[in-house]
Amino acid sequence: MSDLNWIYTYGFLGTRLFDLPSFFICLLTVLILGYKFRILHKYQVILALHCFLPFVLNDVLFNATYMPDQFRYWRGVNDLRSGELGVIEAFKSSDTVLTASALLALIPFPTPVSIISLGFYNTFLYIILFFILQVKKIFTTISIWFYLLFPSAALYTALSLRETLIFFFMILTIVYARESKVFKSIICIAPLYIIKFQNFFILGPIVLLYFIFNVAKKGMGVAKALVIAAIGLAGLLLSAPVAIPLVNFFRVAMFVEDGGKAEDITLITGASDFVFQGLTSALYFLSKPLPWEASGALQLIQSVENLAVLGILFLITRQAWRKFPDKLTFWLLFMALAMSVYGLVVANYGTAVRYRYPFVVIYVLFVCADCSITRLRSDKRTKNYTQPMSKTLD
Repeated sequence: MSDLNWIYTYGFLGTRLFDLPSFFICLLTVLILGYKFRILHKYQVILALHCFLPFVLNDVLFNATYMPDQFRYWRGVNDLRSGELGVIEAFKSSDTVLTASALLALIPFPTPVSIISLGFYNTFLYIILFFILQVKKIFTTISIWFYLLFPSAALYTALSLRETLIFFFMILTIVYARESKVFKSIICIAPLYIIKFQNFFILGPIVLLYFIFNVAKKGMGVAKALVIAAIGLAGLLLSAPVAIPLVNFFRVAMFVEDGGKAEDITLITGASDFVFQGLTSALYFLSKPLPWEASGALQLIQSVENLAVLGILFLITRQAWRKFPDKLTFWLLFMALAMSVYGLVVANYGTAVRYRYPFVVIYVLFVCADCSITRLRSDKRTKNYTQPMSKTLD
């Protein structure tokens, strides 16, 4: 593999000058599509600010080695672009870093010259996704601001990681499921199998239920959701003898991968503990790190963000329950499943934030869209009143 460290001989500003073409591609995308779809200037300004984020994260707000797997994606894309690694070979690999790198390498951007370069690839995906959601009329006045201002989404979509790819394909899978476009939904969920199989197996059953119950129009119904939850609980009990060793294995493996020691992680001891952990881990995973658990400035910021996000989720959920409880129950089931699965195996706080944010954004986007939530608080007289966002935001 060729030496990629030559870029650092140009210094702090020099390395960033090499990424100006990628920056301008992102910025021009905002301006051109913003004009085409008549997006309000205030939204365009925020999207434009997102274009600057890759410049000010790695080696500015924190050392790039804080998330060392960024270097693996950077090298993987360079190997693919230089021909040292074949695309087919990468897709066949069991290493998800290589498969994600292969997908990133297909994005028509300049070859990444530094650790910050892939951040522009991901920012571009984030921008394109914004316009897709706008054209598909997913946004409401609440969800559009959440999408643009959610700090965790802004952070991870500007780093050289696979998280934005996962985020992108998960949302598109649900967008096409809402439109009953089965083939397109399958095409979008398929990449998840090779880059994040956990999300594939979480989202797959959820999308299937979405198709079966036609949730966007009819909802699922509280009774059906309770039956499905009861079946899930029974399945949890029945699978305990097989599942507990697997959960403990991944629990330890992920903890060690994040820098912890295997002896410091608490293992699940039996079926009752497995069920208890499965039921309680969801809420804890959604809220950690709590303020008193923060061990540094970044974790403290994340804990404050968590409290604000939990407040917003509560207000959105309360409104949705008052207006369309049948539709809301489906998304509550979705969040409970996702948070429980990751709550069982993820102990590291930073990893929890990283894995959680796509599910939080999905919940806000589609609860607001399906239940027509346009305000965080409303007069009770507006119950059951729906007001979809206008076709053009002008």
